[in-house]
Amino acid sequence: MRSTILGTVLCIVAAVASAADSVSSIESKSTHRQATTIKLADDAPTINAFCLNAQGEIVAVCGSGPGELLIIDDSGEVTKNWEVDVKPEAVNVRPDGTLLVAGEGKLFHYDRSGKLLKTATSPHAARLKSDDEELRKSAIASLKQRGGRSMVEARVKSYKSLIEQLEKMSELRELTEAEKSTLQAISDLNERYTLQLEAMGDDDEEKGPTEEAIQQQIDVLIRSKMRISSVCSSADAVFVTTRALSGYGYDVWKTGADLSGGEIIIEGLRGCCGQMDVQCCQRGLFVAENSADRVVHYDFDGTKITQWGKSDRTGIDGFGSCCNPMNVCFDGSGHVYTAEASLGRIKKFDATGNLIDFIGDVDLVPGCKNVSIAVSPVNDNIYMLDLTRNHIVIMQPKTASDTVKRTAALETGARDNEQ
Repeated sequence: MRSTILGTVLCIVAAVASAADSVSSIESKSTHRQATTIKLADDAPTINAFCLNAQGEIVAVCGSGPGELLIIDDSGEVTKNWEVDVKPEAVNVRPDGTLLVAGEGKLFHYDRSGKLLKTATSPHAARLKSDDEELRKSAIASLKQRGGRSMVEARVKSYKSLIEQLEKMSELRELTEAEKSTLQAISDLNERYTLQLEAMGDDDEEKGPTEEAIQQQIDVLIRSKMRISSVCSSADAVFVTTRALSGYGYDVWKTGADLSGGEIIIEGLRGCCGQMDVQCCQRGLFVAENSADRVVHYDFDGTKITQWGKSDRTGIDGFGSCCNPMNVCFDGSGHVYTAEASLGRIKKFDATGNLIDFIGDVDLVPGCKNVSIAVSPVNDNIYMLDLTRNHIVIMQPKTASDTVKRTAALETGARDNEQ
């Protein structure tokens, strides 16, 4: 199985290529337009994720640890902030208006003013730390999988092929910043594994990993699997989405409202590039299962209710680019909104998967990454995170003249479909 690093690189290349050449425009069909951006100061930490509170304010978690939680109004002013002990990776508002923050195997519950009400170890982190034997087995398997000479040779070959593809692309046109970053990342990986290959003896294929290497890999696995992809809550439970304890999938854990206990209710979700967004509303849990190109609806006990979606390079009848939809959210009426990485495309569905509207395309830097979205509870604005530019885009409803043009375009499309 190819490494997660190589998988990420391949997704970036696919996303950039797809976003560039085959996606159909929805400008004439969309309900919203990009109006403005909320950008922090130049020296501000990176926004990792965000949501909106009941007042329509942005609740953003930032930084690499210790991190920070910011309350931001629509003018971009930070009205409140407080420190979080770890790198905050996910944030959400509970039904009672209090806040959940999660990161690096920790869960935090704050009131609206920032007072820490409770902190707890995430259930997956507690399980990881208690199962030394399983961690050791996973570490040895991972080292054997990636450490043999034949595997290293295969990686070098793959990296060289990707470098050649991007270099050919650069001969036709100037590479985008995302493509340049991808080329640099692949080149660095190629150099690293080429040196490793040169240092390997012919008999290294038969050698098992050293104890030092095993312990180092256990530390790597713990850091990787401690990450929390998303957190959300119902009135009486909290749902924490994490990497699977073994393998490469994702699991959803259910704890009590007080963060106690914890059991896996959904497992084996397919996600790419460290992303798996799971959100909940009164209807249950909705999963943006990006590597499966679908949204899946579960009840609060993890029983599947329905699913919808498919891969579609045009981004019209299905989800475009690589590994989408990446994120999901809701409005006050229970409609489901999806966000597609690379494309910046936002769509509105009913709870059974019927497409209601194309919201619009956000101008963002392409890449397989978190594109958190939220629908304002106080107006019709919709928000999306551009992780690379470290800002949040605000989409507003189109003007009356825009609406007239959109209606005409929809009527034309309907007539074309009838013929």
